Amino acid sequence: MQDCSRYEVPTFLLRTSLRSRNSGMALKYITHIVNLGKPQFKKGKVLSFYIINHIINKCHFILTKMFYILILLSVFGVNAKNANMTELFVIPIHPQHFNWTLKGAVDEFSYHPSLLNAPDLPQWIHYVYSKVHHTGYLYGVPPINQHNLELEIVGLNRRTYETRRKVLPVNVHRKSEVAKYEAQLKIDNLNVEDMIDENRQRRLLDVFKLKLWPESKSDLYVTFLASAVQLGARLPLKPNEGEGVVLRVGSQFEFSSALIELQEEVKPLWKLISCPRDFKRTTVDRLFREEGFALDWCAFRLMTVKETDRSLSQQHSSHGESDLMESHLTLGLGQNDRWSRPAKSQIPQRSYVHEFAFTILVPMLVMILLVVLLSLILCFHHEGISKRNKETPAVQMVQYAAVQRATHTLRSLSSQREVSNTPSEICSTTLSRSRTASPNSSLPRSNATRGASDCNTVYCRPNPPPYSGPNRKQVVAEWLA
Repeated sequence: MQDCSRYEVPTFLLRTSLRSRNSGMALKYITHIVNLGKPQFKKGKVLSFYIINHIINKCHFILTKMFYILILLSVFGVNAKNANMTELFVIPIHPQHFNWTLKGAVDEFSYHPSLLNAPDLPQWIHYVYSKVHHTGYLYGVPPINQHNLELEIVGLNRRTYETRRKVLPVNVHRKSEVAKYEAQLKIDNLNVEDMIDENRQRRLLDVFKLKLWPESKSDLYVTFLASAVQLGARLPLKPNEGEGVVLRVGSQFEFSSALIELQEEVKPLWKLISCPRDFKRTTVDRLFREEGFALDWCAFRLMTVKETDRSLSQQHSSHGESDLMESHLTLGLGQNDRWSRPAKSQIPQRSYVHEFAFTILVPMLVMILLVVLLSLILCFHHEGISKRNKETPAVQMVQYAAVQRATHTLRSLSSQREVSNTPSEICSTTLSRSRTASPNSSLPRSNATRGASDCNTVYCRPNPPPYSGPNRKQVVAEWLA
């Protein structure tokens, strides 16, 4: 009893706090009693049972509060979801999660998921809505060292425009046996929402577990899932055909001989980025088609994944399909899922020096060179006049000079005539002379008559002298002499 004497005062204070319903002080005294010494508790079992009895009898108000909290959690549907690192998880979103019921309208509700207190989802979580099942799906593969997180889902009733909010915690657990070997497939006839179905996933895994990869029967699981269109593939020509799905299945066991032989069979197709549908059928193609999977064998790969290379497994939004197909390592994601604004110093600056040089300087240099070249040709390589005169014979020069003088004389007379004479100033006598066949009379005419017939201009040709016949007497005398 001497060992238990030290517990009398704390026990009394504990009972007092329990009666006064002071839970904070009660927990404080319980911690103090436990810290006094655990060996004494083993000896004094009566005291420990006494304390437990008081806790059960006097703390009913605490239990009542916990009961109310559980009721509220069940009403609002805040149930945490569990996910394993490097393993695909799927969270369906139904109208029942928001206490809504379908009233016959198709696609009456829409959902917008995001990270709590963030504008968008993490890069490794994706959302897709199935028009067939009228259900939204959140899917993704948690990367290594991913912590727990909370998702916020906002539901919208398109008919009444009512919105409701739900917070969904996601607990990420570390997987005990992480896959070290992965097989990559591309299925052409399915969409992402089709491959989310658990039954379809199980049928695909059974093909590997039972026929192609029996060693992975105990731990085979899906390590990657993405739409082929998001990875860079084209939409199908027919709308009723599937967009295509790229997925990976992994295990910690090494590849079987059947998978290695299959890779050697399809290795010649690796030079093609994507094959047309039904382009090539392998020896094991029937195993997949019996289960409803039409595979693109150009995308088939066997990969060995290291622990340090798994950090960007679901960041497929910024990579094309060709990069993903040719990579032998999975893509990864950093631990920080929140977007951070880059600093101004980190933003690259564009330089316009090359554009200025190619658009302005180069044409100017070409133009300057052409001008200099033409100037040299015209100034130093032309045919001079002196050189041409030396090569011309003297006789030819005299003939040329005579022709030039005659041409110059005719041109000068023509210019004088054009300047002095006009059509209105032509003499009437000249016109009459040109119209008659006989010359004018050579008898002397009076000045009045001459003035009337002459031109009024000083430049008219003067009249010829009067004509007189020879003297007969003088002619006879000359003849006789």
